[in-house]
Amino acid sequence: MKRIAYVQNWDSRWGRGILNMVLDQLTVWQERGYDVRLFSLTRHDPGGDLVSLVGSRVPLVVRNCRGIADRFIQYYPLASMVAKWKPDIVYARFEGCYPALVTLAAHIPLVLEIQTDDLAEYQLGPAYRHIYNRLTRGWLLARARGMVFLSHELAQKAHYTCFRKLSTVVSNGIDLSSYPPLPPEHNSWPRLVFIGSPGAPWHGIDKLGLLADRYPDWHFDIIGVPSAEVPEMVMPNVTFHGILDRVHCEDICKRADVGIGTLALHRKDMEEASPLKVRQYLALGLPIIIAYVDSDLPEPRPYILQLPNTPDNVATHLSTIGRFVEQVKGLRVPRAEICHLDTRQKEGVRLEFLNSLVNG
Repeated sequence: MKRIAYVQNWDSRWGRGILNMVLDQLTVWQERGYDVRLFSLTRHDPGGDLVSLVGSRVPLVVRNCRGIADRFIQYYPLASMVAKWKPDIVYARFEGCYPALVTLAAHIPLVLEIQTDDLAEYQLGPAYRHIYNRLTRGWLLARARGMVFLSHELAQKAHYTCFRKLSTVVSNGIDLSSYPPLPPEHNSWPRLVFIGSPGAPWHGIDKLGLLADRYPDWHFDIIGVPSAEVPEMVMPNVTFHGILDRVHCEDICKRADVGIGTLALHRKDMEEASPLKVRQYLALGLPIIIAYVDSDLPEPRPYILQLPNTPDNVATHLSTIGRFVEQVKGLRVPRAEICHLDTRQKEGVRLEFLNSLVNG
């Protein structure tokens, strides 16, 4: 295997976290000697110029689209450009069925990355999307050469195993070399940071209102989610920053004592995950509060508070959270504890799997 085409949807409204993670992955593939090209279907947005964001990191092919209907149309010329480049394998995140990808999979081996339980997650969104996904998902999943799951839990779900595909599990990683550990802070009162995305109820940001109300002396920095989405959290000790670039995001994290991860994974019927934001917190040395089983951190650790994955997990553990935050305030996670989260280790596993699919 020499050539790998990575196909993705990207929208500037989602922030740059996922894009940066993809670029980190592709950079490692290049370092290992592979010819890599990123083919991106991008919503037409003058404020989110993908070409400038990617820069010279990886070769990029962009196709713009306007709206949902046009996305299906523009996937055809994008798939044609992939086929013309003649890769040995195509790698794409599964985000529903696009007929152009089904056609492409008939000619070039396609590997789908399964990031989430699509049947459960799409139920939380518009009805048309959920219905379309239920009716068509099998067309694409059945034609994939293999699947890469983000968790063992996903890999065992019947609505994926029924397709009997070769698969592996590779949880989210992070390029630790680009995240220097932060020195401890000496805040008079605890500061907590939450990085999220709009329209993602499984993040559980709405639960933080209880915490901000119980501890008015603590300060909460909310990144990536507008205040209009959680009006109950408009309080004097809460600051909403919107979507930030990495530099400004890290500036806020530098002042924090604790990073808050996903708190409501139960809303999409999942127990296990490896959120990118949690890897960012840990790479910067922040202790974390989560409410799920982390694929890479299943055992108890002093710098992790793992709440139950239940609707009332914050409400019933306010005192527990208070004690944890006071204990870890001003502390940082040792880098030696998280070396296994590094992208280079994880991409070795992924590339070995892709090679096995191409070479027999």
